[in-house]
Order: sequence, then structure tokens, then C-alpha cells
Amino acid sequence: MSGVSHISITYHGLSATIREWARLLGLDYYTLAARIRRGWSVERALETPRRHHGRGPTTHGQSYSKEHRAWKAMLGRCYYPQYHAYHRYGGRGIAVCEQWRDDFLAFLRDVGPSPSPELSLGRLENDGHYEPGQVEWQSAKIQAQSRCTSKRRRQY
Repeated sequence: MSGVSHISITYHGLSATIREWARLLGLDYYTLAARIRRGWSVERALETPRRHHGRGPTTHGQSYSKEHRAWKAMLGRCYYPQYHAYHRYGGRGIAVCEQWRDDFLAFLRDVGPSPSPELSLGRLENDGHYEPGQVEWQSAKIQAQSRCTSKRRRQY
């Protein structure tokens, strides 16, 4: 497998190695590498789920990833009144764009994987919606400066 592990693959505008794509999509690295080595198209190799024996189908294999947790929390903040921070998001009219609402992979494609464990999902404009071009991975310091209660709001 040493011949393909370092190859960078671009898919939906994101570039990553085969090992990184396998981790991001919850695929077995050796299965994905074998697909590429056999000449499968990038789309087919990445979109064909791994066969599960008796456990049912999977969607994306990201259910426990940082990115998926951020996506779920974003939806909770905007759409579930019982969510502890709803009053600061959905209660103020902040929403998630239609293409992300039901499609985690569209969200991941547009936002990309978090470049660091210290960063979390943030909006560029405090009153803006969660949508492409308005969301990025931010440090706690940047997020604190963007809050409604912050005396020093971030200037754009």
C-alpha cells in the first residue's frame, strides 16, 4: 500500500490524502487505497460505502467526529427551543442555510475539517446565519470578541 498512501485526492473542492479521506468518511483505509489502486474514480471510491455485515447501512461514518458534533450543535442552537443556547441563536432568528440543514456532507464540503482541536465553529457576522462564506473554524478568543455582550466587537 505504500504506493498510494501519500497521493492527494481532491473531492468537492477539498484536498486530502487517502488516509485522511478514509478517516474523514469513516472508510477503511486499505479498502479505499485498494479502490484507488484498481482505478476506481475518486467519486466512486469515496461515495461507495463500506460493506457492513449485519449492521445495516451507514451514511457518512462521521457521527462521532468533531465536525459532526459541531454540525449537530449548530442545528440545536437554531431549531430546538429546549437547547440551552437557543435564545441566543434561533430565538434571535439565526438559521442554518437549507443546503446544510439536512446534509452533513454538504456542510463538511463547504466548511472543511477543523484544522485544530482548539478551534470551534463560529460565524463571521454575529447576526448572520450559518451559511457558506459566513462560517469558519475560530479560536475562543475570536468568538469572545464577536459576542453580543462583548465590549470590543471584531471589526471586519
